[in-house]
Amino acid sequence: PPDLNPEVDQKLQMGGPNGELVVVTVVAVTDEAVVLDANPPLAGKDLTFDLELVAIS
Repeated sequence: PPDLNPEVDQKLQMGGPNGELVVVTVVAVTDEAVVLDANPPLAGKDLTFDLELVAIS
């Protein structure tokens, strides 16, 4: 929209190819372009899970 002034780290919602909402993050703003990142927030992060095995069948 013309009245939108995106800022770095701002979260925006966009329509995806199948009509779903996709949350994107503004990663850069220049005079010519706005660069968006549509990766999930945990993409590229190291994750540690604490699991409890309750059964083996």
